[in-house]
Amino acid sequence: MRILFIGAGRMGLPIISSWKKGSLHKSIDIHLVEKLEANINKVKKENIKVNFYKKIPKQWEGDVIFFAVKPQDFKNVAKEINLNNVLYKNIVSIMAGITTSKIRSYLKTQTSVTRVMPNLAIEVNLGVNCIFHSSNSKNLFKKNINSLFGILGNNYEIKDEKLLESVTAISGSGPAYFFLFLNVFEKIAHDLGFSKKVARGLTYGTVEGALELVKMGNNTRKLIGSVSSKKGTTEAALKILEKKNTGLYEIMKNAIFAAKKRANSLSKLN
Repeated sequence: MRILFIGAGRMGLPIISSWKKGSLHKSIDIHLVEKLEANINKVKKENIKVNFYKKIPKQWEGDVIFFAVKPQDFKNVAKEINLNNVLYKNIVSIMAGITTSKIRSYLKTQTSVTRVMPNLAIEVNLGVNCIFHSSNSKNLFKKNINSLFGILGNNYEIKDEKLLESVTAISGSGPAYFFLFLNVFEKIAHDLGFSKKVARGLTYGTVEGALELVKMGNNTRKLIGSVSSKKGTTEAALKILEKKNTGLYEIMKNAIFAAKKRANSLSKLN
């Protein structure tokens, strides 16, 4: 599979690296378009075989054009692709908010489009990858793309493209929410008098243990009950966290809906 891969930023680099180091590396030939020298150097440090371009190559031909650029940059990139008569059979995009119809409109094509919303954990091959294939995508291509993203983590194929905006708000942006929670938890532990080292250990150790208990198939509400006792310390904290209209649920709901709203607005960019 010959791929014109556009963009080697925070998400593009780990995808390229994992693909070229994975079991399917012999089946893909990556031609990378990246303007920033710093990103090019990062790819080179990975010691993987990639063809480099700083601009869209003229009359390039291949199987896939892969977009790993910021949504705001897509319009100009599409213009360059059209001007340089790039030929391709399929399109793959990890751009948030840029719909299949918008991609086709700017590229002046009706070819198949696969949109994928991965998240940052692809860096450690534990990503959550939500995949939408347009109706004219061929089964063999869908299988190949799903296999490639399977290297990066867990795939969830969705049939309704509109759900990708919700995916962006949940699993796409999700790691940042958990990083913030850890950061706040750690700071509060430090405020209570623990050293930074111990505060971090208490925070990370607690989260790690809690996650393992959940992964065993335990119901989260039952687990909360197993920690909490009537008129105890946990109950006192939970009364704050679960307070109607101002508790954690409302805070997270407002935050996630704000992310979804922004994803929706990106799809309306000219």
